[in-house]
Amino acid sequence: ELRLVDGGGRCAGRVEMKHSGEWGSVCSYDFDWDARWATVVCRQLGCGPVAKASPYAPFGQGTGRIWLQPFFCRGNEAVLQDCPHFGWGQHFCGHERDVGVTCAEAVELRLVAGGGPCAGRVEVKLRGRWGSVADDSWDLEDAEVVCQQLGCGSAAGAYAASTHFGKGDGPVSLALVNCHGDEAAFWDCEIRGWGPYIGIHDFDTAVVCQGFARLVGGDGACDGWLEVRRGRAWIGVCEDAVDIKAAQVVCRELGCGTVLAVPGSGRFEAGTGPLWEGGFECNGTEPLLAACTRRPPRSQGCTGHASIICSPYTGFRLADNSSGCAGRVEAEAGGMWGSLCATSWDLPDAHVLCHHLGCGPAAAVPPGGSFGGGDGPLWPDAFGCGGSERHPGQCPTAVLGEPACPPGHAAAVNCSGLVSGRAGGCRQHRAAAPARSPPCPAGSRRVRLAGGPGRCAGRVEVYVNGTWGTVCQETWDLRDAAVVCRQLGCGMALAAPRSARFGPGTGPLWPDVGGCAGTEASLWDCPASAQRGCRHGGGAGAVCSEQLSLRLAGGSSRCRGHLEVLYNGTWGRVCVEGTSPATATAVCWQLGCGDRGTLVAAPAWDSAPAWLAWVGCKEGARSLWRCLSAPW
Repeated sequence: ELRLVDGGGRCAGRVEMKHSGEWGSVCSYDFDWDARWATVVCRQLGCGPVAKASPYAPFGQGTGRIWLQPFFCRGNEAVLQDCPHFGWGQHFCGHERDVGVTCAEAVELRLVAGGGPCAGRVEVKLRGRWGSVADDSWDLEDAEVVCQQLGCGSAAGAYAASTHFGKGDGPVSLALVNCHGDEAAFWDCEIRGWGPYIGIHDFDTAVVCQGFARLVGGDGACDGWLEVRRGRAWIGVCEDAVDIKAAQVVCRELGCGTVLAVPGSGRFEAGTGPLWEGGFECNGTEPLLAACTRRPPRSQGCTGHASIICSPYTGFRLADNSSGCAGRVEAEAGGMWGSLCATSWDLPDAHVLCHHLGCGPAAAVPPGGSFGGGDGPLWPDAFGCGGSERHPGQCPTAVLGEPACPPGHAAAVNCSGLVSGRAGGCRQHRAAAPARSPPCPAGSRRVRLAGGPGRCAGRVEVYVNGTWGTVCQETWDLRDAAVVCRQLGCGMALAAPRSARFGPGTGPLWPDVGGCAGTEASLWDCPASAQRGCRHGGGAGAVCSEQLSLRLAGGSSRCRGHLEVLYNGTWGRVCVEGTSPATATAVCWQLGCGDRGTLVAAPAWDSAPAWLAWVGCKEGARSLWRCLSAPW
């Protein structure tokens, strides 16, 4: 028999063997530097590979018999006594050389105090207790191994815990770690100090990972087409690889609440390049997409990119009124109900909520606090609904530049479809499990805006049966442009220009696109136009409200310069006072300029308004609009 003792579990401790009914230890000299005896022990116990082995009694000296002194094991022996040895009870070493081993199954790794599984202070579980990792030269190579092992993609930052996430208060599990960045596990790095130690926490380490999954091409970090991390590159995922359960895991991993829709490839303009091979089998409860079972591709070829729409809000209701269709607006986020601030709440927002609750259109938006302030938190989000969304969670939201909400200033609404005989004063709808949108007929269809200054302004182009083509100008108007802007997640339509603005384009002309009422969710939902010719050619365009609302100006490239935001039609700067370093990373991520950024104070000599100050993006933020700041 074989066992490990005094290590806090069956897969770590001093090696002991039972012979002739008596337990005894195993000793070894350090000239057996390969320590392949440890590989045999961990495999014999079913505890995985070796994390750490030592011949210097790391788990204390045994008492009584020393049964075995193995030497120069090959590592493939079935049991430890198959290694060369001097015989049972024959040894030339004492208890000070009693060997101990920590197998990989006994060691755990996690990130804490970061608000999610992919950011925080680094902790390792040894001997049944969690402790920090101390290193005075912690760098991105070390952080890379931690992130990859946790299924969190590549490292975005390596930090001292004293400046990010706080110091630990327990033992120090590991000290002085040196990784190359390509190790399969953190324990494979060079680790000089295996604890646990009782000591100061001035050198505790922290990590922010990029994550295994991200959503890009939407308004923020919570909608868009799905990309996953392969090595150190982001690649797309086929739409048949992602179902509603996988989408729920992605939304949870990104801190985006619940899944609203898996709309298929037509909603967002996807990128090009390699695709993830295979799919994900999730039960919906996994903390990370990387934890889901991988499966081979279901079919040959890829019909389109997977896309997901998440919402931080998992439910909406009206409270504190005898009618179910009037009251204080409350939303559920993170398992907690709170009231929405009334400062930016308006009639289009109310229309969407009333329709969602089955109460018809909104009749009025009473002053804030008309139905009380509620007992829960007051959510600061400003909703930007256009009025035709099917769920309030589909509306763009922002907290950037919003003033602090006065206490009790909760949004209120009176819907027109009042329900008689309803008591209890609380009508609520939780986000129902959505279904995948049916595939579009006539092949894979997509839409984009080309030839403009960004993805939210340009010439309308449609992708039908493998070819990009332009749209006729004759009957194109603002209602058609409104549908395109909504479909691309670009806000409301500001203009529907003709070819003089963005050029006529190339490729085939599609005369039957358009004829929208302006409320459709997709261009494909509009009735086909009866037009069969293009007398004035292609080049129908759209300028959406979210076009170029963020930029870096005056630098040597689009990824360097003064941070400017578009507010009320005017570009303005952001003051460095009080603005957090993580704001730079959020901006760079949102602009597609990499995974990290540096904030510097750079006086500008030209005249421009200062729109914002004290922008407080937190580590891991992926959209500037979700960061708190001083008012505009």
